[in-house]
Amino acid sequence: MDSTITITANGQARTVRVGCTLPELLAGLRLAPERVVVERNGAALTPTEARTTVLADGDKLEIVRLVPGG
Repeated sequence: MDSTITITANGQARTVRVGCTLPELLAGLRLAPERVVVERNGAALTPTEARTTVLADGDKLEIVRLVPGG
């Protein structure tokens, strides 16, 4: 039984363990969840969804860092 899945984050294929959550992925990328906006398979995630999302094989994520200023 395969214990990993493949996702794509910002155009780069990544292998993560089955059951990996979005917060775990962000932590591994050294990104603070409160400082990013994530689109999963073409749909923007709400903060609540982002905290509870379990990644699935083939997910395509776009992760955008929020930058203060203006």
